[in-house]
Amino acid sequence: MKNLALVLGLCTALTAAPASAQSTRDCDTFEANARNIYPPYEETIRHFANGDIRLIALDVGEPAAAAFHLMVTHPAGDEPFPACTLISSRGSLGYAGLWMDRVTAEYDASVGLVVTLPAQVLDGTDFRLVELSLTVNQAAGTVTASAVVTDTLEPLLAPAGTK
Repeated sequence: MKNLALVLGLCTALTAAPASAQSTRDCDTFEANARNIYPPYEETIRHFANGDIRLIALDVGEPAAAAFHLMVTHPAGDEPFPACTLISSRGSLGYAGLWMDRVTAEYDASVGLVVTLPAQVLDGTDFRLVELSLTVNQAAGTVTASAVVTDTLEPLLAPAGTK
């Protein structure tokens, strides 16, 4: 009986989805071009921290299974102008879908603004729903991002604001 419990526990631990780091880079890329912003703008552009932090969904069109990216404009620490961080799934590959209408945000004084939203990624053979989490630290001028595959998201038909 102890062996069965050990095996079941090990199987559960092995199938649990760890958080995976997402690609973050400067917005000096073709993906972060203003022509990739798409309507409805009230859903695909979200403002936080009295407008100091903006989350902007981008659609570059191709590859279709990884065309969506997030652009975050935010305070750059002590710099007088805002910084811009581009978030992608892996390298220059984006997401298959972003649900901007389901964005939630919460301020945590120890780390900064934590923003979460459902996204869809292609894992090579299948589409997976993930919870994308971004942390924007205004004082340091940094953005970090991670994603966790989740089964807790209710089935989603199509991302809001898709073309």
